[in-house]
Amino acid sequence: MNTVRVIATLLALAVPAAAWGQSNARTCVEVITRRTDPEELRRLVIDELERHPTHRAADDDCESYLRVEVLALADQQFVTARVNTEVPHREKVAGDDLAGAIGRVLRVVLHNDPVTLRGPHKEDVFRAGVRALKAGRFLFGAEAFQIVGLVEGEASSAPGLAFVARREVLAWHLGARLSFAHRLDGDPSELALTGHAGLQLHLAWFPWYEADTSGYLGLVLGMDHERFEGPAPLLGPGETHTFATTGFGVGVRTGLELFRTTTSRLDLFAQAVLPAYSATDDEAGVVDSWVPTVSIGAGMLF
Repeated sequence: MNTVRVIATLLALAVPAAAWGQSNARTCVEVITRRTDPEELRRLVIDELERHPTHRAADDDCESYLRVEVLALADQQFVTARVNTEVPHREKVAGDDLAGAIGRVLRVVLHNDPVTLRGPHKEDVFRAGVRALKAGRFLFGAEAFQIVGLVEGEASSAPGLAFVARREVLAWHLGARLSFAHRLDGDPSELALTGHAGLQLHLAWFPWYEADTSGYLGLVLGMDHERFEGPAPLLGPGETHTFATTGFGVGVRTGLELFRTTTSRLDLFAQAVLPAYSATDDEAGVVDSWVPTVSIGAGMLF
């Protein structure tokens, strides 16, 4: 519980006060359907609505008005939602997954609701943080990238893949990234970065988080594992060897995220990591260098 309290408090402090002030917009809900269970369907819509930190279901004194219509054509169902006078959005129900279709359509229309609350949020910092963590959205995805390391003054690169997971809370994302890179060719007689692995935590800020496209800026903290191959002068003339080292690194990440209001997103990014250690091979003399890295790539999030 102490760990949860610390994380929630830090998250609440990180999110700007203006963002918290935009939460809990009182929203009247109207559901139109010919189904035989309209009240259960309305309850499902309200439950999904209240998973979003920006809106709260209400019966009066409403600032936003949500209209959801479930339409059946032959053996297929469609869900259409609209907030106020904004453009409606429609989703096709896959099989019997009506709840999933409602979740997707509400995520799009509520994300584009221009209504914001005036006045501060009345919850304390800890409760606000916990509520944000519960209401946030999880994103998972994969990235393809090229990493470049500066090894003894020379650039050395390798292609790689990464797996990412993020928790989205308004303008902020808390994420984890596991990456692997390996050089596919090269001359062992020349010093090179032949492998790299990283386990990192990310905190990113999206200044235009309500838009379909937003740039972002973030911090990177984590552990890096680097592998080098090249001449080994301490082992003798003409000898080559490999050397690996692991240590802590800190850096920055920036990028552009597209299609944010859909169920999948495209992330174009660049990140630089500065290691808090030096890659020094005292046994074979393969490398003795401080090796910062830069990664450039693209990923898909779902």
